[in-house]
Amino acid sequence: MYDPLVDHCPGPAQPHARSYWQATTQSNLPTPSAILPEHADCVVIGAGYTGLNTALELAQRFKQQVVVVEANQIGWGCSTRNAGFAMPGTGRRGYAEWQKHVGEEVTRAIQAEYQRAFERLEQHLQHCPQQLQVQRGGYLKIAHQPGAVAALRSTYQTLKRYQPDTRWLDAEATQARIHSPQAHAAIHYPQSFGLNPVLLTASIARQASKAGVTLVENAPVKNWDQVGGLHRLHTGKGRICAPKIVIASNGYTPNHLHPSIHGRSLPVLSSVIVTRPLTADERQAIGISSTELVMDTRTLKYYYRLLPDGRLLFGGRGAIHGKDAQHPRYANHLLQALRGSFPALRRLTSEPAEYYWSGWVSVALDDYPRIYSPAEGVYTSMGYCGAGVTFTQIAGQRLAELAMGEELPPLPFYQSPLPRFPLPHFRRLGQWAFYQLARWRSL
Repeated sequence: MYDPLVDHCPGPAQPHARSYWQATTQSNLPTPSAILPEHADCVVIGAGYTGLNTALELAQRFKQQVVVVEANQIGWGCSTRNAGFAMPGTGRRGYAEWQKHVGEEVTRAIQAEYQRAFERLEQHLQHCPQQLQVQRGGYLKIAHQPGAVAALRSTYQTLKRYQPDTRWLDAEATQARIHSPQAHAAIHYPQSFGLNPVLLTASIARQASKAGVTLVENAPVKNWDQVGGLHRLHTGKGRICAPKIVIASNGYTPNHLHPSIHGRSLPVLSSVIVTRPLTADERQAIGISSTELVMDTRTLKYYYRLLPDGRLLFGGRGAIHGKDAQHPRYANHLLQALRGSFPALRRLTSEPAEYYWSGWVSVALDDYPRIYSPAEGVYTSMGYCGAGVTFTQIAGQRLAELAMGEELPPLPFYQSPLPRFPLPHFRRLGQWAFYQLARWRSL
């Protein structure tokens, strides 16, 4: 599997991951351009959620000539590999931590920005004939062991100040929803919902194409220089020059794409399995509603949801190195974790998962993303920490506004560069140590 810290570029012509989404979805993507233009007002690198939203905003609102270059196919990265969790937030910082660092007024402004992201997501839903296969039922954050209840309860006490529609579920109420020995209490976030990530990608891509954006596939950036005051990208489809370049490849960004962003993100693999359809008895045994999203309180979290056709999606951390991503032990690890969550599914978890895939998410050193300009004429948004399905919708808009010289809201996401990792060559070693510590704490 492509590894951003090892491989020079992620393409071209690599197939999509063999995921449940790709196998079951007719996406109706727009037809990409066979020719790469020589010039543009702005070139966007990466045809995922961030890149497509940025391109759409630049073309539709600012009337720019925009070209999106994608190393493989539209949505090849995590925009079509994620679990389809639409939740209010991004990164790893909750409201309690934001309140501690920036105060209540700014925290409320952050919450309002999250709501703008949801509003934009709802617009994309309306542009999709299948309505993104949306499953509205909310999100449950569950305490996976008794010792996690107090901290989760404290989180709720702060959370309800900013999202008063959230609800606390005690052990009895939680077990009524999820029949699991690893569900001891929960917070219910009613606004969250599940969606099909392939349909979301296609919805944004169609809108961008209709607005005049040129989409070019199999065009990985192999070299980047400057000529005559313009940025010049050498791609698998030829060369293109532009005064403005947007880096929107997030976790798939090659290590040395541009020196201004080197060492500022840690690409981490998240892996997902999807089972065969559950029988009626199996669904009754686990109790979970087909419309709720679930994530636990572990440091290395597990997350799951029932899909519209009755299959169970279950995800968590993957391998550290790309070359190990498809090793059977990582799929088996998720099956064992699924068995721990639902012992009643012991028979199911003795069978191989019908689908298994992985994707790179971008982790920021201080746990939240940045939308900023790292160099003259260069703009980027990255570091969502695996929580970008909703926030990327507004991040693309803000990235376009930044590129066009508009002032962004005075929020932490928009006020500083993504911090550089100390000793970036040893990021993987630090990740390994973090995983070992998290595993030891969970015993």
